[in-house]
Amino acid sequence: MRRLLMILAAWTLTACQPEPQLATLTDDTPETMAALSAVLATATGRATVRLGPADVTRSPEVTVLPALATRLEGNSPAMPTVFEIVLVDGDCYVRDRESGEIFLLTHLSCTPV
Repeated sequence: MRRLLMILAAWTLTACQPEPQLATLTDDTPETMAALSAVLATATGRATVRLGPADVTRSPEVTVLPALATRLEGNSPAMPTVFEIVLVDGDCYVRDRESGEIFLLTHLSCTPV
């Protein structure tokens, strides 16, 4: 019975969560891009990040490029990390496409795609 209640509680919690909606940022000012980069650095566990070429006001996809290889490294197998800008209950987030983990974009606004 306890297991059934736990399953029911988990189902209820997930059923009440709104589905994230793809979105774009409303502007790409240097301040906005710095805030976005700071959140993505936290999300990837790095001090700084380099963003791939994208227009965040037109596309919901944001790519974090891998760290640069050093002189002592040959070809690096590192791959970019892809995030999506999503809107959940009026708040903007970035969602790691691979893990599904989301990170709040504090004080940034976005519009649904």
